[in-house]
Amino acid sequence: MELLWLLLPIAAASGWWAARRSTTDRNASAVRHADYFKGLNYLIDDQPDQAIEVFTRIADVDRDTAEIHLALGNLFRRRGEVDRAIHIHGSLIARTYLTADQRQRAMLELGEDYLRAGLFDRAEELFQKLLDQPDLMTLALSRLIHIFQQEKDWRQAIAYSDRLERISSESKRRQTAHFCCELAEEAKGHSQDDEVRTWLLEALARDPACTRANLLLGRLAMRAGDYPAAIAVFQAVERQDRGYLPEVIAPLGQCYSALGHLDAWITYLREVQERDHGGRITDALAEYLLRQEGEESALRFLERELREYPTLLGLRRLVEIKLARGQGAEYADLRALHCISTQMLNSAARYRCDNCGFVVKSLHWCCPGCLQWSTIKPMPDLVMKTSA
Repeated sequence: MELLWLLLPIAAASGWWAARRSTTDRNASAVRHADYFKGLNYLIDDQPDQAIEVFTRIADVDRDTAEIHLALGNLFRRRGEVDRAIHIHGSLIARTYLTADQRQRAMLELGEDYLRAGLFDRAEELFQKLLDQPDLMTLALSRLIHIFQQEKDWRQAIAYSDRLERISSESKRRQTAHFCCELAEEAKGHSQDDEVRTWLLEALARDPACTRANLLLGRLAMRAGDYPAAIAVFQAVERQDRGYLPEVIAPLGQCYSALGHLDAWITYLREVQERDHGGRITDALAEYLLRQEGEESALRFLERELREYPTLLGLRRLVEIKLARGQGAEYADLRALHCISTQMLNSAARYRCDNCGFVVKSLHWCCPGCLQWSTIKPMPDLVMKTSA
């Protein structure tokens, strides 16, 4: 009984403390939830700075606040503060009481942080660990493919792209064809022509519309002196994608010239010019008409063509031919026009991405803007088409 009387005050104090703590916890929880929704409202209103301030204030880590930490790390990464994102997501993974789903998501976000920071080896390690998770396998594979592209590990990129294609409905044939072309370019640098041909044929087997493969096959045939074979694959480019036709005009002209078949070349150019009135084709046809049929024939063609299909290249060629006739004061305007057209051609972007609109002066097979393959093509240099 004496012991009971001694324990009664302790029990009463414990009950009072527990009740007070419960009330305090409920109040703290209510405040935390209010702040949580306040932070969400800031996100919805596109006010990330205010959202970060709120989330940082309530981010005492436990199982219930793991989502807040994930969101907070994402916000830092979006703002470019990758170091802080890595710290938050890395600290989250170190916690022992996370659920399996929370831990996997934290690993995914940390991998994204490393990827943004350019720490590809660390990002690869995390994404490799996520390949065993069915819900995250597709995303992890796509990130690994991106890493292998950045590291120019084209064989791994092909292998993982094939794996991704098997488990998803998305075709990766276009990308893997370009990966084969990249391997062909590497083999070309080591003068391994047989390996170059093997990879290019593999590229066409994966994607019969791969114009890059035929362009490389044509140049390979030219180096070997097999000009008829080069002509065949260059001409196939137009059937694959007419947008890349300007890229084969110059090498085709070299092949026909090497064979001494300039009449056949002019005939081919006339056929192409009926389908495409672009400046490079007009300029090439005028050049060979000048060589084969003379000045008057080239001028008649250019004057007729430029009235309906004016292009800067065609205009410059016309001015050059007329300037060749004399150097008197009456040609001063023509010289100025030639100078202006040349400056415009030299400064203008020649290629544009059909997907994102990125413009560049040289051909890139993978767009630096949107990272899509085969979307950058020669820009049409047709100024306008007059009404009939």
